[in-house]
Amino acid sequence: MKTTDTSPAPRIIVAAFDAGQRMPSREDLATLDEQLRDELARLAGLARGAALTVPPRSRAWYALTAAIDAAEDADRLVMGNGPLTAALHVAELARRVLGLRDALEVTQQ
Repeated sequence: MKTTDTSPAPRIIVAAFDAGQRMPSREDLATLDEQLRDELARLAGLARGAALTVPPRSRAWYALTAAIDAAEDADRLVMGNGPLTAALHVAELARRVLGLRDALEVTQQ
């Protein structure tokens, strides 16, 4: 997908999903949290713009608005203090990044 090809998202997503196994330091998890939130904001902006270009109530519109809502919900969460809760948190943010990427791909079809 052209809108996300140059993003660092794949590397960040892998690190986020791997965090539950590796249990990185709190500082590393905080960095991942920040990077994932930046990617969520970037993709949510693209998704909002894409939602304006597709017919309302279409499959693409629903995919985009649902992904935006889910990303906003995840963005409201605060990373936990424990290593496992923090790892689960960054994994959830990564899932929402993937959800936005998938929704944006629907508009490219």
